[in-house]
Amino acid sequence: MNSKMAYLFSSSLDGLIAKIVQVEINIKRGIPRFSVVGLAAASIKEATDRVRIAIENSGFEFPLQNILVNLSPAGAKKDGSWFDLPIALGILKSSGQIESNFPYNEFLILGELGLDGSVRPLKGITNILLSLKHTQFTSVIVPEENKLEASLINFLNVYTISHLSEINEILSYEKIKEPHQKRKTHTMFPKGNIHVYNDQILALRAIEISLAGHHHLLMIGSPGSGKSMLAKLAKLISPPLSDSEFLDVLRIKSSNEHIINENFLNIRRPFRSPHHTASDISIVGGGRDLKMGEVTLAHRGILFLDELGEFKPHVIQSLREPMEEGKITISRVNGHLTYPSSFIFVGATNPCPCGYYLSNQTECICSKQKIRNYFSKFSGPFLDRIDLEIELYLTSDRRTTNIDLEEISTRIQKVRKIQEIRFAKSHTEFNGRVKSEEIDRLFNFDEKSKKLINSINQNPSRSLRKLSALKKTARTIADILNSEKVQEEHLYEAMVYQSFAKYFSYLNEKIA
Repeated sequence: MNSKMAYLFSSSLDGLIAKIVQVEINIKRGIPRFSVVGLAAASIKEATDRVRIAIENSGFEFPLQNILVNLSPAGAKKDGSWFDLPIALGILKSSGQIESNFPYNEFLILGELGLDGSVRPLKGITNILLSLKHTQFTSVIVPEENKLEASLINFLNVYTISHLSEINEILSYEKIKEPHQKRKTHTMFPKGNIHVYNDQILALRAIEISLAGHHHLLMIGSPGSGKSMLAKLAKLISPPLSDSEFLDVLRIKSSNEHIINENFLNIRRPFRSPHHTASDISIVGGGRDLKMGEVTLAHRGILFLDELGEFKPHVIQSLREPMEEGKITISRVNGHLTYPSSFIFVGATNPCPCGYYLSNQTECICSKQKIRNYFSKFSGPFLDRIDLEIELYLTSDRRTTNIDLEEISTRIQKVRKIQEIRFAKSHTEFNGRVKSEEIDRLFNFDEKSKKLINSINQNPSRSLRKLSALKKTARTIADILNSEKVQEEHLYEAMVYQSFAKYFSYLNEKIA
């Protein structure tokens, strides 16, 4: 029997990773049949009805022959509605209804078809297009409503299509390619001053250090001491996204929502604040479809957990891997995925269930056992991953200090640029992300600071991870103060932000 073949290329997503799929269409005489093979999910097999009706409603003829579509490689699972458009074009090409001498092997084709032939927008376009940089593909055909995010990829020729009937305009080059867009940048500094209580200045300094060097921060204090206010202030003074960070955030945003107008490209540094009733799956990701969680949605931004002591213990412990590694691997029976999760953790918690333990203003009503149970959630391995520890309590001194937000933001951005130069030839980006074994190679300590570190190292109660955190924090403080070398006073200030060991020791004595 005579048969006709067509080969086109599309793609599928596995988490945030794109995989090229070759769409093979074979048409031959025989009993009319239309089937899809190649480990296609139900949403792809349903494409047979969508494609047939869309072709007929777009002014073309659907061939009443034996049609077999193979999605190669056949051993890899595929899901989604990406393949509607390439399947339709393959049928039209094989049946001689569209141009056959077009360089299809240089084009990646993506699109979901409506029954009327319209081409509908898809999620995850950015992830697929970014994966094409070192491939044979020079051009893409994407839905019209995806043109904004597609045109941000400047190494591809982007052609858009809103209806299947427009395909001949693209194949004959009558339709021009979309102009490349530049991302919107947000380099404006926060304007104005704020008044903070004097007992909040140290916490504000810790937030500056945290944002400048990518250090995890935990604040403990009674209600009304300003923990949540200061944490949300971090969103305001966060540095703008660099070009690479912008694309990282766009990849995640693209996979979660349709980016169909310019407002969706108004992307700022993420600030995620899930409620304390959130499950471990909603925080780290997972479920049947291995969806991303809050730690990934906060990638390149801030993950703020207010009322940390109210979160379930296993939720808090699940943060340990992403806090240290900057990524999270989700493993289930049906597969595993790794998502990026390089965020700054900011936590705020009360010292006890009622919130007034050790307060000078209000008497605590919690029993000793309640306080013990409350703090048992914060395990040693979790606290070891916290670089900055701050205690906040209401005092009788209600005097305030005027703080210039623009000045703080300027210092943060300056330190980010210093780190960009320092780590230009390294896989590390920030002081807070430096591996313990690389600290002495990448950081410059003066003689006095080296002696102080040796002295601190003699303390058996301080873990090696905490000592590394001390060095990294001191390096960021030195950068803020324009010091090439880490000096003794920088280490002393960094030690101020590691007060929880003494706090917990005092707490255990008080409730023993």
